[in-house]
Amino acid sequence: MLYCCKVSNPCQTAQGKGLLPRVCLRALASYFSMKRPDDFTAYPLSSSLTSRVVNYLNIYRMIIAMLLGFAHFAQLMDNSESGSRQSAASAVLIFYMLFAAYHLFSARRRNTNFFKLATYSLTTDIFVLSALALAFGSLEGGIGILLVFTSAVAAVLLPLRIALLLASIASLTMIFGALWNYYPDNTITESMLQASLYGVTAMVSAVMANQLAYWGRDYRLIAQKHRATLSELEQVNELIIRRMRTGVIAVDHDHMIRVMNEAAWFLMGSPSVRQRQLDTLSPRLDQALIHWKKDLYADQKPVLLEPSQAQVLPSFVALPGDPEFGALIFLSDNNVVARRAVELSVNTLAKLSGSIAHEIRNPLAALNHAAQLLEESPQIRLSEMRLVNIIQNHAKRMNGIVENILQLSRREHSRPELVPLQTFLLEFANEFRASQVNHELDFRAQIDPAETLILYDKSQLNQCLWKLLDNAVDHASKDKSIPEVQLILTRDEESGFCIITIADNGPGISQVQLDKIFEPFFTTRKEGSGLGLYIARQLCEANQAELTVDSEPGQGARFHIRLALARGSPNTTAKAPVG
Repeated sequence: MLYCCKVSNPCQTAQGKGLLPRVCLRALASYFSMKRPDDFTAYPLSSSLTSRVVNYLNIYRMIIAMLLGFAHFAQLMDNSESGSRQSAASAVLIFYMLFAAYHLFSARRRNTNFFKLATYSLTTDIFVLSALALAFGSLEGGIGILLVFTSAVAAVLLPLRIALLLASIASLTMIFGALWNYYPDNTITESMLQASLYGVTAMVSAVMANQLAYWGRDYRLIAQKHRATLSELEQVNELIIRRMRTGVIAVDHDHMIRVMNEAAWFLMGSPSVRQRQLDTLSPRLDQALIHWKKDLYADQKPVLLEPSQAQVLPSFVALPGDPEFGALIFLSDNNVVARRAVELSVNTLAKLSGSIAHEIRNPLAALNHAAQLLEESPQIRLSEMRLVNIIQNHAKRMNGIVENILQLSRREHSRPELVPLQTFLLEFANEFRASQVNHELDFRAQIDPAETLILYDKSQLNQCLWKLLDNAVDHASKDKSIPEVQLILTRDEESGFCIITIADNGPGISQVQLDKIFEPFFTTRKEGSGLGLYIARQLCEANQAELTVDSEPGQGARFHIRLALARGSPNTTAKAPVG
C-alpha cells in the first residue's frame, strides 16, 4: 500500500502538466525492475489457480471480442461517430479478436508462464477496452462495465499495485472520454458523473477483489495444511487401531461390517473379505448388539465367538454423527480381562494383608518365644511337650504365611546382575541339601559344567528356587520308600536360552489344576497359603524369565524356568533395574 501511494501521487500531480503517460510508464517500469523475472511471490494466487483462472479468462476474452466485433460490424451499436473513429474502432476490434485467439492457443503450450501471461493479457485488455471506449465515445455500450470487470480480474491475478495502476488507467480513460465528448448542450455533468462512478467502482472493485484473492489463498493454504495434518493423523489412528490388541469392529445400521482391525479379524476366525454380515460371522455377537440397542446401559456379558471359540467381553459405542456407521464394537479377550482383575484384586489384597501381617508378626514372635522357653523348662512333662511342638509348628507355618504376604505386598524391583548360573546352582544345591538333613529325601542336582551366564537378581532367583523346591518336597511321593527331587540345568546355544528344571516323583497335577496352580491363594494342601507358586512366577516375570509346568497324573511334576543366555563378564552388574 505504501508503494501504491508513491505511484498514485505522481499521477495526480502530473495530470495537470500533461505528463500522465510518462509517469504511468515509469511506475510500471519501476514495478518490473523491483522483482526478478522468476519471482512471483507477490501474486495473490498459486501457479495452479492462476493457470486455471487465466484459461477461463482467455475463453471469456474470446467470447467478448467476438460479440463486440459482431455487434460493431453488424451495425448493432451506435454508429453516429465520425468515420475516423469508426475505422479506429474496427481496427481495435480486429486486433482484439486476434489477440484473444493468440492467448487462447498460447495458454495450451507447455512451459507457459501464466503469471506473465496474466500480466501481459490484462494490461492489453485495459488498453484495448480503453481505446474502444474512446473510439465509441460513450460508456453506454457496456465498455465501462467491461473495464470495471477487467480491473477486478486484474486484482485477483496480479499484485495490488499493478492492479491499481491498471484500474487507474481505466478510470482516467473513462473520465478523459467524458471530457473529450463535451458538447455545449450541458450533458457534461451527466457524462462526468457516469464516468466518475465507473472509475470509483473500478478502483474499489480492484481493492476488494485483491483482498478476497489473498484471503482465499490464505484459507486455501490453511485448508491444505489441515488436510495434510488430518491425513497424517488418520494414518496414525489407522496404525494404532490396526495394532491394538483389543478387537475393533465398525458396523452400519444394517449390521454390515465396514471396518475391522487385525485383532478382531483373528478373534472372528480370520473371515474372508466377502464375509461382511455380522449375524453370519457371529450370531451371538449380533444378538448382543441387538440387546444393547434396546438397552444402552445394560451390563454386557462375555460372548463366545463361534468361528474362533474365543470368549470376549464386548463393549458398544454409538456413532450418531455418521449415518453410515451404526456402532463401534470393542472385543476384549475375557481371559486377559479376568487376569487383570485378578492381579488388581491380588495387589489390593496384598496391601491390606501386608498391613495386617505386620500386626500379626509381633504377637506371633512372642508366642513362638514363649513356646521355646516352655520347652526348655525342666518341669515340663512329655505330654505337654507334644503340645509345645504343635504350637511351634503352627507358629512356624503362620510365620511362613506372613512372610509370603509381606513379600507379595512389597513387590520389590529386580536388580539384575550377570550371574554364572552353573556356580550359583552348585552352591544353592549344597545349601538346600544341608537344610534337609532331618528329612528323608533323595535330592539330586544335574548341572551342566559349561559356563552359563544369565542376567538375573540373585536374591530373587534364590527365593524363586527355594519356593519351587519346597513345593516339590511337599508333593514328592509318600507312597514310595524315598521321595525324589531333581534340580537340572540344561542349555541350548542355538536358541540362546537355558532351562532350570525342578522335578519330583509326586502324584502329578491334573489338567484342571494345571490352569489354576499359578493363581494366588490356590492350594491343594491344607497347610498351604496358595502364594508360593504365584510369587515364584512374579519373580520370574520381574527378571524377564518364563516359568512353566508340565505334568501327568502319576508321573510327577516338572517346573521349568526358561532364561536368556547373556554375554559379558560375571563381575558386571546391570545399571538399570528391570521392573
